[in-house]
Amino acid sequence: MSVIILLVLIGAALVFLETVLVGGVWAIAGILCCAWAVWIAFTDYGIWAAAFVAGVSIALCIAAFLVWLYVIPKTPFGKKFYLNSKQDGKAPSADFSNLVGCRGVAATVLVPSGKVQIGEKIYDANSMDLHIEQGAEVVVVGADVFGVKVKKI
Repeated sequence: MSVIILLVLIGAALVFLETVLVGGVWAIAGILCCAWAVWIAFTDYGIWAAAFVAGVSIALCIAAFLVWLYVIPKTPFGKKFYLNSKQDGKAPSADFSNLVGCRGVAATVLVPSGKVQIGEKIYDANSMDLHIEQGAEVVVVGADVFGVKVKKI
């Protein structure tokens, strides 16, 4: 009986360890320990003992997970391990509307998307002409949050 209890406890501990050292191996090892305990209970004591050991194993694994979820975050270790603050808001969208009318050069081939250089900066661009060769002069005719829209000059 002590081997069964030991295997169930080791199995639950390994499943708990899986929450810290993610990889799947610990959980599989824990489940195999619990299954081995169920098998020993079945061969030594019968089906009712095996069902009881299986129920206890499942309950301990669930309890280990719940401890990780609700108890550990309140400990000093958990406070270092978990994110304790939240961020509200969203990132501002880039505004390229001030580039409308500016001239630049196609830094890559635009088919229809690519890169253009306007001044010293490189921008994502979409060609209104569908295909613009690298090095061709372009003018910005529109803008959105993803980049600029250009036409060949």
